[in-house]
Amino acid sequence: MTRPKRHAGLRNRIFIVLIILSNTFGNCLLAIGMQHMPDFWGTSFGAYLLALIGNPWILSGTALLTLWMVSQLSMFTWADLSYVLPVTASGYLVTAILGRWLLGEQVTAMRWGGTVLITLGSMVVSQTPVQTKARFHGRDE
Repeated sequence: MTRPKRHAGLRNRIFIVLIILSNTFGNCLLAIGMQHMPDFWGTSFGAYLLALIGNPWILSGTALLTLWMVSQLSMFTWADLSYVLPVTASGYLVTAILGRWLLGEQVTAMRWGGTVLITLGSMVVSQTPVQTKARFHGRDE
């Protein structure tokens, strides 16, 4: 294996982990933050916005989701959409784990089964080429 291919493989793994963790932890922080919010219909819109802005869970979750979006967009510059979304879908397993043990949610056997199935599918996709078409780099060839 040549050095650039090894570098590209490492880059892919780093970005996949970054995308998965920033997305799942960002959403988890938002879920925690929303548990500390007043009822949307029971308060004025302005008061609700102030509560959102002042909620450290919401701010932290939003920061992580911003990192997730930038990371995912970056990966789209060298990898196909049909590769990126399926391989990062293994984050659903992390989400189920966080929901169960951090948020105390009841995750049914059916949800666990579906989550494992999604994760197995993402593992299959991860074995395929990252890019399947020539990339346009803004120059005439």
